[in-house]
Amino acid sequence: MILLKLFSRLPMWLLYTLSDLMFVTIYYLAGYRKRVVANNIRNSFPKMSEQEVKSAVKEFYRRFMDFVMETLKAFTITGEELTARVKFTNVQDVQSYADKQQSILVIASHQFNWEWALLTGCIVLPFPVDAVYQKLSNKGFNDLMLKTRSRFGGQPIEKSNILRAVLKNPDRLRALGIVADQSPRRKSPKYWTNFLSQDTAFFLGPEQIAKLAKYPTFFFKVNRVKRGYYTVELVKLTEPPYEKDNHAILEAYAKATEELVKEDPAGYLWSHKRWKLKRESS
Repeated sequence: MILLKLFSRLPMWLLYTLSDLMFVTIYYLAGYRKRVVANNIRNSFPKMSEQEVKSAVKEFYRRFMDFVMETLKAFTITGEELTARVKFTNVQDVQSYADKQQSILVIASHQFNWEWALLTGCIVLPFPVDAVYQKLSNKGFNDLMLKTRSRFGGQPIEKSNILRAVLKNPDRLRALGIVADQSPRRKSPKYWTNFLSQDTAFFLGPEQIAKLAKYPTFFFKVNRVKRGYYTVELVKLTEPPYEKDNHAILEAYAKATEELVKEDPAGYLWSHKRWKLKRESS
């Protein structure tokens, strides 16, 4: 972990040089999950030609390696550099909620670079971003990521403790941040909808939290401007009152994520097995 922190202090131009070297190794030599990535893109964009799929796969790996280096930099990056690289375009749209002491739910997708976006939100938004995380098996790396995600005032919440954390501290003013496009567990409750041309399961957590806590919901729309620079738009999805058996929150989130992926296919995390569940086996 000490070595990672030392590498984190390298300037971004040098980290991007390392990213280029890693790209050559991962894409041309190791072939890390290349079949998974290609199949995910092919199935999500059935009208793409094989040449277009190949180009999208190659660009994805370039962006993925940049993401790895940018996440490494997050361990030590200053708030000044972070806010220079990540610009929120409409902070004023959530200021009124903070003025009323109303927390919100921000739902992100695995669009690069969500880690920088959540960190920057802690600095520029009128409330800290308490990001929900999945506990990592390596304790040292898990502790390092927790320390990183709390550097600018956020209080990370372990995934299994979300409801408890919301109920235990209802007066904390926050933006509860969830990256919500993971594949749910096989036996957990889930919602099915069409997403990127495929029957796709979404876990119910964000919807349950929004309804229980009566949080307005926003989508974290992360766009890449150029290498190492991003904009984030807070897109309002829904707000209370919510209907008990209505899945408008998840539908709005799925649609917003799909639109973003279509705008920038190479910026999505295609290497995770998003569609491993099938409806008949749920």
